[in-house]
Amino acid sequence: MRTLILAFLFLPLVTFADEVRFTVGMSRDDAVALIKKHSGKDITPGLAVVGPKGEHPLTGIYWEFQDLDAIITVTAKDGKVTAMTFWSKKDFGESKSHRAKTEQSITALKIDTEKREVSIEKKKNAG
Repeated sequence: MRTLILAFLFLPLVTFADEVRFTVGMSRDDAVALIKKHSGKDITPGLAVVGPKGEHPLTGIYWEFQDLDAIITVTAKDGKVTAMTFWSKKDFGESKSHRAKTEQSITALKIDTEKREVSIEKKKNAG
């Protein structure tokens, strides 16, 4: 019985988490794996996005969460997420000018897996 209790105490806290976080600074591979695990679909190929050398279609930049009201971009360098942006599905579905006005630069996206809700964190202003 003591062994069972000790084993239970040493289980990672993540096992009990109802929240998943994607953050600037995390590994891009880890972020993409979590995005896919939580209904994220790469929608980049369907958008008119062209790379700096004319590459098209690109992949892995724009992600839509099928089960949530969220579309994000993930930008990475040297395997680490360097920037993320967020839109609601409604805002993203509007015109490009509306999309540009409603784009939010974020430092983290949190998913409450129990309630199926998202929340965002933005960079705090100095001062």
